[in-house]
Amino acid sequence: MAHENSTFFRSPLKVISEIDVNKVHRLTMDILAKKGILFQFDDACEVLSAYGARKSGNIVYMDESIIEKALGTTPKHFFMQAREGNPPLPIGEKQKRPVVCSGNGTVFIIEKNGYKRKATLDDFDNITKLCESSPFLDMVGAVAVEPCDLEEKNRYLRLVQHLMRHSNKPLIGVATDMKESENLFTMLEIVYGQGFLRDNQVIAHSPNPASPLCYDPLTCQTLMAYAKNNQVNMVLSAPMAGLTGPLDMYGMAALINAEVLAGLCLSQAVNPGSPFIYSCGGLTADMRWANSIGAAPEGSLINMAVIQMAKFYNLPSRAMAGISEAKMVDYQAGMETAQNYLTLSFCGVQMVNQSVGVLDSLMSTSYEKWILDEELLSRTDRIASGLGTFDHAELLSQIDSVPHGGNYLMEKSTFDGCKNVWTPGLSFWQPYQEWEKDKSDIIEKASKEWQKRINNYSKPLLDPKLDDAMNKYIEDIN
Repeated sequence: MAHENSTFFRSPLKVISEIDVNKVHRLTMDILAKKGILFQFDDACEVLSAYGARKSGNIVYMDESIIEKALGTTPKHFFMQAREGNPPLPIGEKQKRPVVCSGNGTVFIIEKNGYKRKATLDDFDNITKLCESSPFLDMVGAVAVEPCDLEEKNRYLRLVQHLMRHSNKPLIGVATDMKESENLFTMLEIVYGQGFLRDNQVIAHSPNPASPLCYDPLTCQTLMAYAKNNQVNMVLSAPMAGLTGPLDMYGMAALINAEVLAGLCLSQAVNPGSPFIYSCGGLTADMRWANSIGAAPEGSLINMAVIQMAKFYNLPSRAMAGISEAKMVDYQAGMETAQNYLTLSFCGVQMVNQSVGVLDSLMSTSYEKWILDEELLSRTDRIASGLGTFDHAELLSQIDSVPHGGNYLMEKSTFDGCKNVWTPGLSFWQPYQEWEKDKSDIIEKASKEWQKRINNYSKPLLDPKLDDAMNKYIEDIN
């Protein structure tokens, strides 16, 4: 089923009561006003102080009036602009379906045989092409995989250039300091036109607080640069329960809420009206190894609760959806990815990232899992679209036309409806004796599919003159 036909679940699942939503809000307000947030960047502290917050050194305290002030100027709806005539992507109140983004920040590629290798720039380009050719993926970037063979000089600009070479979809940027971010926006205007970014959103970024309750210098600078240029901040708080956040799930929800709202205030203090997406990535910790876990049921519950908080503030919401701790494409990978994606879908999240291909605690990407995850997205889209319309007279006529003990096989309604019945792209539904003929393996089928997609991808999407202008700009930067 086409992604364009999907929608939100009609009755989003709630994991905490309205009373508890208000309790989390009140606890959050106390954290912000009494404990405060450490901003390790003096300019951020000064901007927030001028906005009305109280500061002591680099700790900033925000009372509820500051939060309400920021919420009052934050857009409830905006559009991410695509290129080459593609329609804008709506985010917020008027959004009709979830926005899906790919994985980000993985370092390795896991081959179908389980071999693990470092990712390259070719992998980065391949995944961008898979994004562009996917009916389920809506945005491209930030660093789908970290290419080990790309030099460090102006790396961030080269990555965005490669995104635009192979995709016209809206962009997700990378973490950079203030000067680098300004270079990025200047380069983008080579393609979009001078002044275009002032009134249009073309790129989003996910600043990550350093839990608990800390914003490091790079995070502050990136957030402030995006806000200043009217681009989208998707502040993502992802503490680990028991390590960088409380073990108690309500405590985790309040900590995440406080960190995200602090980022919201900074964005609005820099530029009132700059677009913002409330993002969460509640993680647990395996105390035996002191590592983060993104596939625990408790993590899903925390994320579902925090999405309710985003709705409470009437902010667009985003969460990490496809995380798995599995080290290869196996039952564990499917089970954990389905748990994360379905629970977030059930609670009505508006945007998901880390949605396809991710394995190994966000360290690795699998091409095969990418393709299989697209089928999971398709299944969820179909469920979210619901049962259709209820027509009493038509249904009674259909049922009345079939004699007792008969069947509906030759009925017109069956022939007409068959065209719209969901069928899998890779899963094997035929009888056992059909499967036995070649013992079709779903991983092998996924491998052939991604290679076919890449081999058939031939269109250059960036005008050569613009590409040359971007090259010159990047090379001229000191």
